[in-house]
Amino acid sequence: LPSPRPCLAVRTCPKLHLSLENGQVVTQAMERVPVEGTWAEYSCNPGFRLLGSARSNCTKLGRWS
Repeated sequence: LPSPRPCLAVRTCPKLHLSLENGQVVTQAMERVPVEGTWAEYSCNPGFRLLGSARSNCTKLGRWS
């Protein structure tokens, strides 16, 4: 008989602020809490420049990259 597969805890990340002054945030469809693999992309309105990365990912450590 094959061994049963273990149930693993789902890693979650803190909720994101989904509003960006002078820009937009686009997220992967997510449940109430972002889980490992969820992503968010940031972009700025014309005339503004983004500081930092344009994409964040919820990592297996439960943090946003």
